[in-house]
Amino acid sequence: MMNEKTIWNNPQNHPELVVIDCKKELGLTNAQADKVRQILLERGVNKWLYCRYWFIELKHEVKDMLRAEKDETLKKKLRYINAKMQNIAKSPRWIEWGHHVHKKMKNNIREVVIRGKHC
Repeated sequence: MMNEKTIWNNPQNHPELVVIDCKKELGLTNAQADKVRQILLERGVNKWLYCRYWFIELKHEVKDMLRAEKDETLKKKLRYINAKMQNIAKSPRWIEWGHHVHKKMKNNIREVVIRGKHC
């Protein structure tokens, strides 16, 4: 059974992992798996997994800039940005969205439940 600790044992970062899980758990046909791929694409899941990769690359770039920077004022700003990026990147994986989709994003965010700890 998956919980806040074991959730970290599952690989992520590729939409095909979702398709494979759906095929295995739901017994999807190849045509149904293609539909899942289309839905992931249409809903932006593919984009956000791709963006996640580049966000992590940017996080490392900012960290390198921080190490090399001599100007203390700029270093303070880079530290602030780095801390925000680290907080986002290391947020818990167990995030449950409400089952109702609101028109305003802030109403959707209010229903989000986050369990577990930062990695």
